[in-house]
Amino acid sequence: MKKTLILAITLIVITVFSGKYLQAQTKVDAGNAFNAALELSNTDMAGAIVKMQDVLKMCTTLGAEGDSIKMNVAIVLPVWQYNVGNNLLRDKAYDKAIPAFEKSLEFAVTYSDDNIKEKSEGQLVKLYTNEGNTLLKAEKTDEAIAYFDKALKFDPEYSKALYTKGQAYKKKGDDVKMKETMDLAIASATKTNDTVIVKAAKNAVAINMYQDGKTAFQKKAYSEAVTQLTNALAYDYKNKELYYLLAASNNNLKNFDAAIEASNAGLEMEEQTNDKMARFYYEIAKAYEGKKDNANACTNYKKAAFGTFAQSANYQIKTVLKCQ
Repeated sequence: MKKTLILAITLIVITVFSGKYLQAQTKVDAGNAFNAALELSNTDMAGAIVKMQDVLKMCTTLGAEGDSIKMNVAIVLPVWQYNVGNNLLRDKAYDKAIPAFEKSLEFAVTYSDDNIKEKSEGQLVKLYTNEGNTLLKAEKTDEAIAYFDKALKFDPEYSKALYTKGQAYKKKGDDVKMKETMDLAIASATKTNDTVIVKAAKNAVAINMYQDGKTAFQKKAYSEAVTQLTNALAYDYKNKELYYLLAASNNNLKNFDAAIEASNAGLEMEEQTNDKMARFYYEIAKAYEGKKDNANACTNYKKAAFGTFAQSANYQIKTVLKCQ
């Protein structure tokens, strides 16, 4: 009985002593592993990150005794991972840089490093947008939009992502979403004075409206044509063809003053030869005829009596209005 008791006490002492000894050794090992990872970071940052994660596991096993080492790990790990991403960017390994910065963002959130979090998000916004552009060029439109959305999750007003997302919707034939997205791009780019994006986004929307207006005109849907062409003008899109279609549409709708205004704007952009200007003078003459202003109608029909408009203009002058 006495021998059994002594043996039991001995086992308890050995177990306690061994536990404290092993724990002490583990803490020492954690410190040594931490220092080894620091040394490795000078030549192999990615490898050092892997080693440092092993240190974290050791510290977790240690519990409270490993907290001081764990705090040091938390300081270096997000920074190291961010540097890995930057090195990949330097080497133009963009496909590898994305997951690298996603990891640095994860570390930054886990260890409350607001600086690295902000920087990682900034890099990802650009990388996601670039990847979206690549996919868009490869005609992978839906995948491209998904990447633009990833970028916009971090920066909802990133005008480059908004603009290219608008381009993606244009390729899909979704005019409504294209315009909505381009309008957001214009608003964001205006805030940052990015005139290139503002101009490109406005142009994209306006050209679409111009084409819709032209189609409506060809279908003799003159009211729709006027709406679309006028909207295109609101996006600073101006060309002589637009003004001609707008003038002709307004004349068909008996909006004579608007027809004259559009014709005069078109004349300013037209090549200054009689043959080229004739179509605008013809629309002006029609408008004045509609307004019962025969004097001005005659004056402008005479200016329109050139090229392909000569026969029609001369008929109005000699037969209809009997101009002097």
